[in-house]
Amino acid sequence: MTTILDYNSLNYAAYQPKGYPVKHKRKVPFKPNVGLNPKYREIIKEIRECDGTLEGFILSADTYSELLNEAYSSNVHWSVKLEGNNLPLDEVKRLTTLFTKGDIKDEKRSGPAQEILNHLYSFFVRDLFRLPWNIETVLKAHSMLMEGTGTSESPGAFRERDAAVSDANGFEFFIACPPKHIKDEIRNLAGWLETSPYDELITSVLFFHEFESIHPFDDGNGRTGRTLFQILLQELGLKNCKLCRFEQEMLRSSEIYYNLLAYTDDSGDYEPLIMYTAESLLRAYKDAVVSFREKDHLKEMDENSRTIAKNAKSVKSFSVQDAAKWVPGLGEQTIRNRANELVTMGILEKEGKTKAMRYSFKDPFKEMKVRTKKAASTQTTFQNAAK
Repeated sequence: MTTILDYNSLNYAAYQPKGYPVKHKRKVPFKPNVGLNPKYREIIKEIRECDGTLEGFILSADTYSELLNEAYSSNVHWSVKLEGNNLPLDEVKRLTTLFTKGDIKDEKRSGPAQEILNHLYSFFVRDLFRLPWNIETVLKAHSMLMEGTGTSESPGAFRERDAAVSDANGFEFFIACPPKHIKDEIRNLAGWLETSPYDELITSVLFFHEFESIHPFDDGNGRTGRTLFQILLQELGLKNCKLCRFEQEMLRSSEIYYNLLAYTDDSGDYEPLIMYTAESLLRAYKDAVVSFREKDHLKEMDENSRTIAKNAKSVKSFSVQDAAKWVPGLGEQTIRNRANELVTMGILEKEGKTKAMRYSFKDPFKEMKVRTKKAASTQTTFQNAAK
């Protein structure tokens, strides 16, 4: 695997707009012109390698759940903290664990806690965000994230007033897209995804930046944009980015983050934002690989058990007879013994008896996925699904 020694290819603090406030520039049709730093190809190559490496690890369901909860809680914490939600990380972790175990129904929720739960819910309803996207996709995401939080006047509806982003002292940083153009610009942006000539990361960064520039809602634009960004990365091929604590890397300097967004709007130069995002994502991927490698069970298995475990991960379920095709020459009783050992390790689960027995890779979130899918089918948010 290629090693990139310098995670800060550019002096990101130097990229600032010529002056504030920066005003949104209408781009219909959306045709961004991207110049790439020579190091970008190395970075995206290593990100893809890390994504594949994460896919290859075999963990028990409990360990996988623990590590995924760490990533989920970190990403949610950093995203909502930037927008003024002051729930401490330990409380976000507690809510995340309760949520993924399905034990959240009786939890009394305040606005900040509901915001955490809404974000967690969005991670489990990927079917609502399959490409292609449209206006409804964006409205659905905002409604899902903001309902019940008390911070948005109209969850799931575009703003109808002019908007400027200001600090606590009233200093204006940014003037957003006029409301009369919002629907047209979001439709244009969503349609561009189908024809983007760029790779998965650049496409996701360009979408995210333009979404933030349009600033289509009265509140929750950053949270919605960052959620859609991570979903889009998965939709376009980096499916294991959900295992990475990316928001922590991206938002560790809010000043650089906001300046880069403003600089990109002001100059039309996307390279610094793309590089900053790519290097942040790579750091997060490399940390995830280290964490998962420490817990990987493959090193504890013999060759036949490894083969069974790896193949089990790629099929819905299998019988002993199915597994015999993966390990030719191994007797059915031996295969059954190996599979049962994997059950004991918490990697597989089994259903049925004797010859009708079927095994499957154990999913720690199976019940939660069924529950959220049912809620999504009735177009409710987690707030309603948890009742």
